[in-house]
Amino acid sequence: MSKKLDRMKSQKAQAEQKLRYYQHQEKMLEHRIPELTSKARTHRLCTRGGMLESFLICPGELTDDQVMELLKLSFRQQEVALALAKMIHDVQEARNVPTLL
Repeated sequence: MSKKLDRMKSQKAQAEQKLRYYQHQEKMLEHRIPELTSKARTHRLCTRGGMLESFLICPGELTDDQVMELLKLSFRQQEVALALAKMIHDVQEARNVPTLL
C-alpha cells in the first residue's frame, strides 16, 4: 500500500510540474501576441504608405499636413465614399459579419 501511495505522489508531482511548465509556456505565448500584432500593423502601415506615395507627385516635397488635406478632400468625394462603403460591405459579407451601414 505504501509503494502505491508513493507512486501516486510521484505521479502527482510530475503532473504538477508539467502543469507549471505549460502554464509558463501559455504566459510566454500571451506576451508575444501584442508583439506580433504590432509587427503586422507596422507592416500594413508601411505597405499602405508606400501605396499612397506611389500616387503622389514628389511626395517628399509635401508636408504631412498637405497629404492629410489631400486625403480629406479625396475621401469627401461621394464616388470615393461609395466605393469604400461597397468594399467594406463586400468584406463583411464574405465573413458573414453583420454590416454596420
